[in-house]
Amino acid sequence: MNINLEHQQKAFEDIYKVENIKRFEFHTTEDQFCRYLRDRRLNKALHYLHAHFSDECYNWKVLTVCGGVGGEGIFFLRAGFSDVTVSDFSSNSLEIAKRLDSKLETIQLNSEAIDLPDNAYDLVVVQDGLHHLPRPSLGLTEMLRVARKGVVVIEPYNSVVGNFIGTEWEEHDGAINFVYRWDRKMMEQTVKSYLLKNYQKIRVFRIWDHNVVIGKIAGKFPGKVKLYMAKIIYACLRPFNFTGNMMVGIVLKK
Repeated sequence: MNINLEHQQKAFEDIYKVENIKRFEFHTTEDQFCRYLRDRRLNKALHYLHAHFSDECYNWKVLTVCGGVGGEGIFFLRAGFSDVTVSDFSSNSLEIAKRLDSKLETIQLNSEAIDLPDNAYDLVVVQDGLHHLPRPSLGLTEMLRVARKGVVVIEPYNSVVGNFIGTEWEEHDGAINFVYRWDRKMMEQTVKSYLLKNYQKIRVFRIWDHNVVIGKIAGKFPGKVKLYMAKIIYACLRPFNFTGNMMVGIVLKK
């Protein structure tokens, strides 16, 4: 394992101590405002999948990589999927995931070398995880290998604005990683070079996503008004999504 990845693993084991579980209970909240901000990117991906596969996709086996304490896994369970597995290199994070929702399956994995056979899961998903890896492209090709039907990749987009206002380096308890930003061409070339012609579609949606800022602005309003305000702000940003700081990438395999 890469030396820095080992350092990251130790740092995240410290962050994800089980006694810190209350810090992560927002993943199970029923608050509509919080869920809207938390789930809107995943919902965009799910709407696309449902448009292509209808209710059939709810029977898929789902694996999340770099899954942390299970936020994405909990989203898919709540959406109606019944077979969802969360993977991460931190055993502590997986313990928290199981405590947050006992219906989740968990497996400890290195996302750059996933110890699973080809086509082991129907759908493989990552959200804000690949940029923690020393070799994000390797993480993506491993996702493509393990997925039977498709992958969802939600990551920072390599945009002028995103690079200007976004974070270049992330640090967690002394472990540092470079925030790798994708773009449409990089995504397409990585997929095509690995799958060759064995894909149906490669879609990359750019969107604006600033949940912390918008949460603070909209959160100043009372009750359900704050949810409406958050939706209004994002609706105003929608015409400018072509300059967005985030991407929702979806690959469908043949």
